[in-house]
Amino acid sequence: MRSYRSLLCVLTLILAVPLTFVFATDEPKTIDTSKPAAPPAVKNALPAELEGHPPVTKQTRIELIRTMQAEFGFAKRLIPKGDKGLQLTSNGQIAPDDQTVASQVATYGPAAKPGEKLQITNVVIKSNEIVFDLNGGSKRRGHWYDHVEVGGGGGMVPAHQEKGINNPGCTLALIFPKYVPEMTANDVRKMLEPVIDFSVKSPTQAYVDTLPPKLKESIQNHQALVGMNKEMVMDALGRPPKRIRETDDNVDYEEWIYGAPPGDVQFVRFVNEEVVRVEHIQVGGDKIVKTAREVKVNPVTGAAILVDPNAPQVASAAAPADTAAPAATAEPRKQPAKPPSLRRAGEQTEEEALGKGKKAEPELGSKPIPAGGSTQEPEWGTKPAKPASTSAADPNFPEPMPPPSTDPH
Repeated sequence: MRSYRSLLCVLTLILAVPLTFVFATDEPKTIDTSKPAAPPAVKNALPAELEGHPPVTKQTRIELIRTMQAEFGFAKRLIPKGDKGLQLTSNGQIAPDDQTVASQVATYGPAAKPGEKLQITNVVIKSNEIVFDLNGGSKRRGHWYDHVEVGGGGGMVPAHQEKGINNPGCTLALIFPKYVPEMTANDVRKMLEPVIDFSVKSPTQAYVDTLPPKLKESIQNHQALVGMNKEMVMDALGRPPKRIRETDDNVDYEEWIYGAPPGDVQFVRFVNEEVVRVEHIQVGGDKIVKTAREVKVNPVTGAAILVDPNAPQVASAAAPADTAAPAATAEPRKQPAKPPSLRRAGEQTEEEALGKGKKAEPELGSKPIPAGGSTQEPEWGTKPAKPASTSAADPNFPEPMPPPSTDPH
């Protein structure tokens, strides 16, 4: 009887295990729906104000590069270092996403954090995109000796190991649907607003605002004035495409050349960091040359004031009174004082003591020595007397040597 009960218990346990497994495997699965699904990609399009604009022209390319290069702003999001960089479409889409950017920052480090100041160091305009280098760009500028290795039997070692070999900055590509349209620098700044904030004044704008109105207007209108320094000229005309160094009348000068024929060409000449000549050759052949000073810049403080080139020259306030006074009222000039002397008051010179008709005794060494044959000894310190003529009979003076003959025979 006991064995029968034991057998029933065993059978019951055997039958219960598969049922439990079946019930465990048939439990409903739960799906996590807390993460939102990725939004569908939005097609790139131009802003409404740029719709229908033609492709960018060569002159506009130059203006955009000149205006945006060296421009300052503040980062509005985390910008990583590295070669991949950021991509921004003309309608405001940013790639890659925040998670990928955080991974790149953890690997390469940040080029700029939100709120930090950054600078556009280079601008390249391609067919359908504008590439901006931020804080030096993604490519490290190395040296030729970085590729040199030295070593021997133990292996090769780089000859130069530079610290901080990581890429200094990042690149930002502004991508357009088909081509880069005709636009202004303000349009570019507006499209870059998701990444860079340009609302705060740049150092260039802050400096220009401190200048006189006419000088500020000249810089904004891209005009160079005589007397400007190099910083002002770069603010007005940008970096020169060509520079030459020459010498004129032993004066070294540097000339910046903007433009190329058949368009307008402008020559700006510098001497000691100051503009001394501006020559503008227009398309029609008209030439405008300015050499009169128009601006005066303090080399220490950098303050600038305008100078009227047609104003008459004013005499210096430190001029002597006798030169500025009229001739009728000028006092007679005083005789110059006698030069200083070591003689006592009332002491006479030798000439004054002997009188005008007498001659003073010759100085030491001026008495002649008696002629040859004389037994009189010369006094100490006298000079030998030179005979008036030499004679062949005089044994003390030998005959002169005859001149060399020029006859070849």
